[in-house]
Amino acid sequence: MIRLLRQSITLSLANLRSLRRRFWISLSMVLSVALVVMVLLGFLSMANGFRKTLAATGAEDVALVLSGGAQDEATSRLSPRQIHLLEEAPGIARTPDGRPLISSELLVMVDALTRDTGAPATLSLRGAGPAALELRRDLEIVEGRMFTPGAAEIIIGTRLAGSYRDMEIGDTLTFGRSEWKVVGRFSAGGSVFESEMMADIGLVQILFDRQNEVQSLRARLSAPAEFEAFRTYVEDELDMGLSARTEKAYYAAQASNVAQIIEYLGWPLALVMAIGAAVGAMTTMYSSVSNRLIEIATVRAIGYSRSAAFVGTLVESLALSLAGCVIGVLIAKFGMEGLTASTRGGGGTTQLAFELAVSLPIVIKASVLALCVGLIGGGLPAFRATRVPLRSAMTGRT
Repeated sequence: MIRLLRQSITLSLANLRSLRRRFWISLSMVLSVALVVMVLLGFLSMANGFRKTLAATGAEDVALVLSGGAQDEATSRLSPRQIHLLEEAPGIARTPDGRPLISSELLVMVDALTRDTGAPATLSLRGAGPAALELRRDLEIVEGRMFTPGAAEIIIGTRLAGSYRDMEIGDTLTFGRSEWKVVGRFSAGGSVFESEMMADIGLVQILFDRQNEVQSLRARLSAPAEFEAFRTYVEDELDMGLSARTEKAYYAAQASNVAQIIEYLGWPLALVMAIGAAVGAMTTMYSSVSNRLIEIATVRAIGYSRSAAFVGTLVESLALSLAGCVIGVLIAKFGMEGLTASTRGGGGTTQLAFELAVSLPIVIKASVLALCVGLIGGGLPAFRATRVPLRSAMTGRT
């Protein structure tokens, strides 16, 4: 066993030192693996960034109420009577004067033009109640001021402010027949709210012809432990077809669904490219073995085993794949991480901006795929190296 290990190490080092003689063909294998890793990391970092953005959204002590069966706010509808009864739910925090800390909210889709190209995009305008800021502890006005209830004023999330036209403080935004003055810009701790605009819900209902329409209700709980009592009241005692969940749980579910879709798109593409890279690696390694048939037969003639020849060639393939993996990871880390991507609005779907995020778990996944390319691409050529006839060393015929 020790003899096999020594022989394998010796042949592996000899193969690696001789790579400079096969520089260009080896480089093609390295670059093909790097491309596979880059593509996979691109999709995985998109899914990871999307997941992180939504994971930063929501709180355990904020309850979100939707109509029964609604998967998101856009498909939910709450009646004025339901809103009134929800104000009496147990566990809701209250102001010193006894008012419940709740916000009736309505999302409407509005059109905007990108600053650079003028391309249209669909964004979210959130009509919210007076307690909207108190229900979002991370939301902070970073420029300008809060909108005035009853006035056609709007505040803009930081992810939108620099990307779309007419979104600077003092600008006027036109949505259909309504005009809104931009009075503030807010941050929200990197959450999904930074991809929204916000205005007074009463005026949003009037100007968008949504009289008395409410899609969701947010309620600040006096403590996270109060959620179960709140949920029991909403879903069981009222028996009005409503559903309640914590804001954190709601956005976690949204993140999981969309992130899975992104990964389902990325993995098949990366696997197809990996198959192509494995075929290319196999061609490279067959060429490498063919160019060294006499050399391989010679070392076997002087006592090196077939197993050592197999390991030496396989290590060469894995080393090239690892080099490609490192290059792909570095390009993804320094070239992709932090880039802003977005779910483009259209067909009733709003836009959500988020940053690509490269993390250790997805790097490990990409590295495993790269090493699989090396194993598959180097396995058969390595086996070929063990079949070199010994007499080739003496006759010079291959």
